[in-house]
Amino acid sequence: MIGNKAEYFLKTLIALTRRQGEGYLTSREIAVSQDIPPKYMPQIVAELGRVGWVETSRGPKGGIRLAVDPRRIAVAQVIDLAEGGFSIKGCLFADPSCRLTASCPLYPVWQEAQAALEAVFQRYTMADLAARVVAGMYRKPEAAEGNGVEGAVDQRDGGDSARRK
Repeated sequence: MIGNKAEYFLKTLIALTRRQGEGYLTSREIAVSQDIPPKYMPQIVAELGRVGWVETSRGPKGGIRLAVDPRRIAVAQVIDLAEGGFSIKGCLFADPSCRLTASCPLYPVWQEAQAALEAVFQRYTMADLAARVVAGMYRKPEAAEGNGVEGAVDQRDGGDSARRK
């Protein structure tokens, strides 16, 4: 499973990518704008700096900025850094708790799903994600408006549920 840690790393890099060339951002600016608990920012910045993706500067005009081309940082790399990789099922990576791995009919499905997810994570970079934010392509569908739920007919009962409303 991909946890909050990976999400915080990704959000930090996206914020830095969006402001690339504008100087340094403070940890606080990033935390507030990306809804990241500020207490995690030192660890995030340290890890991103350790791999050379960000650089920091102290002082009144200091902060954090991206140190590499955001097209060179794939989502998969960030998840690997933050979480040590990911797996949709433990059995894909020699989970000893499953004794059926060798004969499990689900195993090839998990393998295919894992490969597809890895391909997506390799395909998208920080530059891609930052461009989506600028274009407004990141929004979740509205929960109550225009999602086709209100007035929808449940086809399982022949539409009777809609007529009873």
